[in-house]
Amino acid sequence: MFAIESFNVSKVYKNSNKKALDNISLQVGEGKISTLLGRNGAGKTTFIRICSTQMLPTSGKILIFGDDVLKYPEKIRQRISIVPQEGRPLRALTPWDHIYNWLKIHGEKKDIAANKTTDMLNRLDLYSAKDVPALNLSGGMKQKILVGMAMATESPLLFLDEPTIGLDPVSRRQVWSIIKDWKNKGVTIVLTTHYMDEAEILSDSIFIIHEGKVISKGNMNDLRGTLNYQIRIDIHISKTLNVFELKNLVDSFGKTINMSSDSIRLFTFEHNLREISEIMVRSNLSFSVAPITLDDIFVNLVGDKDMT
Repeated sequence: MFAIESFNVSKVYKNSNKKALDNISLQVGEGKISTLLGRNGAGKTTFIRICSTQMLPTSGKILIFGDDVLKYPEKIRQRISIVPQEGRPLRALTPWDHIYNWLKIHGEKKDIAANKTTDMLNRLDLYSAKDVPALNLSGGMKQKILVGMAMATESPLLFLDEPTIGLDPVSRRQVWSIIKDWKNKGVTIVLTTHYMDEAEILSDSIFIIHEGKVISKGNMNDLRGTLNYQIRIDIHISKTLNVFELKNLVDSFGKTINMSSDSIRLFTFEHNLREISEIMVRSNLSFSVAPITLDDIFVNLVGDKDMT
């Protein structure tokens, strides 16, 4: 069974002719980590809100563990937990209050709720601040409270909408560790993130969404097949050379994408590196070379639609 199946799901908001979701059909494997990637406004959060029974689709159908979200919302809510993108802790409550009371609402007995709360606070490095009101905590600590609330329930399906936003590198890795542990326990996790390293490290499958449509999907090997190059070269444009002149210099070596007003990215092959380097030196241009990553795949699929 799939944890999530969507069939031609569309969403059009009132007073808007643009589809936030445009006939999205996808399947999320049970017990896997699936990541939705896309630029701001691509439709990722809208899709999660519909899956988590917070919003109605304009058309189409979504099944959660085989149950229709429109027909059985209460049943589905018992099997899911979510870190919402716009969520905020209650200012007067402490980290302990948030997680413990959330577990009690989910039906846990007092001693089990207390043990799970202690464990989660320790794992997120929040135990020393367990009795501090949220209004006195940093933004990163507030975000970890929301993550702790969602994960402590150990619901069969977790929706994590940018769960590590605002977290420092150590805290991000603490959250990654819990995500991996929960997956090993059979929990299905749907993640959205703008951190490409996070998606690459954690994901079993990735869905790239652009303007409400799934434009590519698969594991990392599948996605690498969409970019048939070996390396990327970021070239910084000098004052004496405009972007069009620079692209004319290197276009024959691969694919170029405008990254900003003063830089372009060239996807190419290793055997071209020496010749490209000589051109850069003669043109007095600075550049950097790196292997292909998920960031490059994403820019190739999405960036050239808006930046060229």
